[in-house]
Amino acid sequence: MRATMHGYADRWLKQSTARERWLLIAGGAAVLIWIVFALVWQPMQVRRDAVSRQIALYERAIGALQAAPAPTAAAPVDPRSLNAIVTDAAGRFGLSIRRLEPEGNRIRVTVNDAAFQSLILWLDAMQKDSGLHASELDMTRGPAPGVVNATLVLER
Repeated sequence: MRATMHGYADRWLKQSTARERWLLIAGGAAVLIWIVFALVWQPMQVRRDAVSRQIALYERAIGALQAAPAPTAAAPVDPRSLNAIVTDAAGRFGLSIRRLEPEGNRIRVTVNDAAFQSLILWLDAMQKDSGLHASELDMTRGPAPGVVNATLVLER
């Protein structure tokens, strides 16, 4: 069968005109260019844009950390309960809290599948807005890039 197919292709090429061969070559080149664009160039551009957005978020988080006031600076004290402060602020940053364990002037918080930059910005806001700072932090890598699981203790 292979010899038959090969022989058929040879006969077709010998019987075709120069114009038909040129159209075949031009069509093949156009298909090759389309394949390179659709399967290589376009996915690279999409990934590059996503990484650029992620880098911008990380830079914003780093800037917030560097601009944070010294721990001795007096932060406002929020009179609400620690549960209310933490859940309200977490909602603003799109964090989903799995567990809250109040312990006097401290609260242990467990967050799963949180964007790293959102968690860092949330911690910065907690310190600036409510006077809560993280005294303990245990963070592990999540299932996707830029996603973490964290257990932390916030205290006044």
